[in-house]
Amino acid sequence: MIDLHIFEFPLSLILALALVLCISLSCKYLKGRNPVSRPVSLILLLLSSALLAVEGTWCFGIYHHWTFITVIVIVLMALGLASVNDFTHKSISAFLSHSGLFLVLLGGLFGAPDSTNAFMKVYTGGCDEHIAFDASGYAVPLPFSVSLEDFNIDCYEDGTSPKQYTSALSIDGRITQTSVNHPCRHKGYRIYQSGYDLDSGHYSVLKIVRDPWLPVVALGALMLLLGALLSLKTAWSNWKVLVVVLLLAVVFALISIARISFGTLPPALRSLWFVPHLIVYMLAYSILALSVISGFVSLISAKVPDGLPAKLLSTASSLLLIGMMCGAVWAKQAWGDYWTWDAKECWAAATWLLTLAGTHTPRKSLKFSFAVIAFLAMQMTWYGVNYLPSSMQSLHTYNQEKSI
Repeated sequence: MIDLHIFEFPLSLILALALVLCISLSCKYLKGRNPVSRPVSLILLLLSSALLAVEGTWCFGIYHHWTFITVIVIVLMALGLASVNDFTHKSISAFLSHSGLFLVLLGGLFGAPDSTNAFMKVYTGGCDEHIAFDASGYAVPLPFSVSLEDFNIDCYEDGTSPKQYTSALSIDGRITQTSVNHPCRHKGYRIYQSGYDLDSGHYSVLKIVRDPWLPVVALGALMLLLGALLSLKTAWSNWKVLVVVLLLAVVFALISIARISFGTLPPALRSLWFVPHLIVYMLAYSILALSVISGFVSLISAKVPDGLPAKLLSTASSLLLIGMMCGAVWAKQAWGDYWTWDAKECWAAATWLLTLAGTHTPRKSLKFSFAVIAFLAMQMTWYGVNYLPSSMQSLHTYNQEKSI
């Protein structure tokens, strides 16, 4: 395990700039040649998806090991070189996708040592607190003090199902409040409602977050989103086929959504991001299923329009990314982290990377194989994670202790 604190600013910034410099020098040495061949891309995609699947299954914390960080650095090098090549050849969609993912991973990797992610308990009528504690139990001094004025649980009409948790706080003498999906801010920190005293409600658990590299990640996410939208536009030149595909996908999506009870949603799900996140993912899942079906039919007959399975796979990949971006923004708003290495998050990312692997190969049989594997990974994302060892630590189980 690596102690990330030894790489805090300014070392984190120096290492990030060194990586960018290495990519620049490599591009100058290569003189426009692209060393990131299709086989190399496939290997990196498959290796990354395998590591995510392992983490999503057993929750080993592999992201703190040198092996995983080395893989990420190699992926960053490949993305950087690919971005320069895309820019040179004016491939806008590919440039936005590659450079966007580069910025997300860069900000996530080198920003981790500089981020603050700690918890504190504040008691009703208690004294001011200015010390929080990280996941390892180390004290994290804060540049402000917090006290709990009041804690309230708002329930649905049944009187038992929690609708919202709210803490009225005094921060440096200023009265404010924080609730699920509605954090308050102070001196560059965000303060989240994370938990409470299950027995009597005498204390509230707050999560204190500071992420100075977030603008880098946000810019990368925006570029990824634009790249995905351009990819969708490029894939569907025949709008009539697109209409048929979307109608079928909507039918499948509605069948899946109909199984969800919206009457008493836990507080974490009461967000504006819930609807787009769910709908986009359901569309992606449905279109991925159509890609598998059409791919199978195309292998045994010539009745499927040429290139349809590939277009469906590319569309599913773009929608999976858009859905994941919606989920990341939502997670940041609800839990303070756009990425927590949660089981469902890891399997969702693995599914997306497998669809990307399918789009990076020209062979029809390989595209179909990747579509099938991605479809199976999708089943793990949707409901299979509930039966994995990692489910005990998952934020997506929404039981009473984790409903916030």
